Amino acid sequence: MRQCLIYDTPEADAKLIGLEYMISENLFLTLPDEEKPLWHSHLYEVKSGVLFMPRVPGPIERHGLDKVCKTYGKTIHFWQVDKGDNLPLGLPQLMMALTRDEVEKRFGVSFEKERAKRAELTGPTHGIHPLANGGGKGLIPKLREVDCKPADSVPRVFV
Repeated sequence: MRQCLIYDTPEADAKLIGLEYMISENLFLTLPDEEKPLWHSHLYEVKSGVLFMPRVPGPIERHGLDKVCKTYGKTIHFWQVDKGDNLPLGLPQLMMALTRDEVEKRFGVSFEKERAKRAELTGPTHGIHPLANGGGKGLIPKLREVDCKPADSVPRVFV
């Protein structure tokens, strides 16, 4: 499993906005069916050129992306910086593949050129699982109030 921190830019003052867990196809296939829609495949993101590594030399990026295109990811964003908030507000969001039109200009990449260079990359051995990618539907976590019963066996930490 890979654990990736997600920042809003590659600059030194970037904001940490989320995290992504990446797992192999074999591990994904062992997940319960109700868990699979919370994960997305990376094949399209990689082959389309949308997923890229800013400031990473081409051969090194290619080596990493060859592995990533066979994986599944579960991404949670804590901070929706595009809303202009100065700190992470609201509920964390479960994310699927995401891009914006200005990404190419902002990072000096061409999705069309990257797509051509990555055409022969392959995805999961068994193809993309039909329950991945939200099963083709949007998913929204909901906040609900529940009773919390104190547990004597749970250690408490006070700072």
